[in-house]
Amino acid sequence: MLETPTKPHEGKVVSMTGDKLTTTCGEGKQHCHTMAKDAKVTNDGHEGKLSDLKAGTQVRVTTHKDDKTVATAVECGKHQTAGAHGA
Repeated sequence: MLETPTKPHEGKVVSMTGDKLTTTCGEGKQHCHTMAKDAKVTNDGHEGKLSDLKAGTQVRVTTHKDDKTVATAVECGKHQTAGAHGA
């Protein structure tokens, strides 16, 4: 069985409280995600921490293939992977 690819979306952090990440997209819509227990955070291409996700930080969020409310990876910083665009 083929896995359904996830489509990352870009936005800015509104808040990071506990395991809840709230972002806004380019259209101004808010998106709320629960961070997966094994979610990967990268900052400038290096392993990061949830504390790196401060309000106003530009991020790219990858969600779980079966549940778009669960974030499995968040990239922030200058070295985000090129190619994904806002959803």
